[in-house]
Amino acid sequence: MKLSVVIVNYKVPVFLHQCLNSLEAATKKIDTEFFVVDNASNDNSVEFLRQYHPEVIYIENQENVGFSKANNMAIKRAKGEFLLLINPDTIVSEDTIQRCVDFMSDNPDAGAIGVKQNYAYGMFAPESRRAVPKPVTAFYKFVGLCKRFPKHRKFGRYYLGFLDKNKTEEIEILSGAFMFIRHEAINEVGAFDEDYFMYGEDIDLSYRILRGGFKNYYIPTNIIHYKGESTHKRSFTYVNNFNRSMAIFFRKHFKAYSWFLEIPILAAVYLKTLWGMIKVSVLKLFVNKITDDQIFKSYKFLLITQHPDSSPALKLLNNNGYLPVVVQADNNIIDNGHVVLNRNWDDFDFVIYDTEEFSYKQMIQAFVNQFEKNGKKNPSLAVYHHDINMIVTYSYIMQENKNTIECGHSDDDKEKHITT
Repeated sequence: MKLSVVIVNYKVPVFLHQCLNSLEAATKKIDTEFFVVDNASNDNSVEFLRQYHPEVIYIENQENVGFSKANNMAIKRAKGEFLLLINPDTIVSEDTIQRCVDFMSDNPDAGAIGVKQNYAYGMFAPESRRAVPKPVTAFYKFVGLCKRFPKHRKFGRYYLGFLDKNKTEEIEILSGAFMFIRHEAINEVGAFDEDYFMYGEDIDLSYRILRGGFKNYYIPTNIIHYKGESTHKRSFTYVNNFNRSMAIFFRKHFKAYSWFLEIPILAAVYLKTLWGMIKVSVLKLFVNKITDDQIFKSYKFLLITQHPDSSPALKLLNNNGYLPVVVQADNNIIDNGHVVLNRNWDDFDFVIYDTEEFSYKQMIQAFVNQFEKNGKKNPSLAVYHHDINMIVTYSYIMQENKNTIECGHSDDDKEKHITT
């Protein structure tokens, strides 16, 4: 067995279905087994997924045991020479997995690989590659110096912003959203530390792989990570869990540091948690009167299709009361996956692609290229899937006769609709 893929699910079956579709396209020529560990979703996730992915090995937990323990349950059963630990809210290109396998084969010193993650609107996700968060490095992040000086070799070291995101680099810490790991390295250093319920476990494992004598690398093959680290940046639960995990990491790996270094770092951790809590409370004062349906109804769609007269995606949109701008395109008249429009891209909130008309690689590369042209005003990727007749966006899923299903709507969207 060449590869074992492990995905933990908690109430995101449609995202996971999309992820599995892209992974299946990327592993057609690779001997692969798939594990899905469901953390007591209680929403019929497994029943839904089994209809479309019967070959997957499902592990159904009766309680939410956390990210680390859930992954470890599958890792213990995995037979692959390599392991891919990946989040369900991701899409990979058709060549992503083969590039990882080839790199591992060519670099026997590599213990693990991270890839170029991009948010749904094409922006590079800085958490794609990181440095070991030693106390000083972590302190610069928590007090905001990393964000203020992202390319500074000292202040910006946490996210290694001074490295070229389009070049292969030796790094230290990978993102848990996509960790391609040599099984031998796991056998040597162990799997995830289950003291981490969620967040921080990827940092800990990456660091142990380094200490085990292996190297970690970043290679610039593109994937989309829908939510990314910033989705819940205002969530008290996220900030608190992440910062508590960092505290566990410091105590575990940096005991030699004296208390007078640990205290200011932990103070920054908990001050950041408090600040996140305050922002959540203030934001709720403004957004509580704005419903998710009102937000979604205001969105503007661009549908790119090869068959506008018979597009099922267009029919789905129309049946739900939307009149998108429709552009006919094929592989001969599109610019890196996106058509060349006579209007601004920022007129739209979402650009919809049909998976039977365009490859995942085309879709991902299109948004990466378009963001580099337009910057922050880029629309976001939406994907139509024939098999389930749904349009999947980063925050909503549209289906027939049931307008929308909420799937992690961001407070950033609500902020756009606050009027003063």
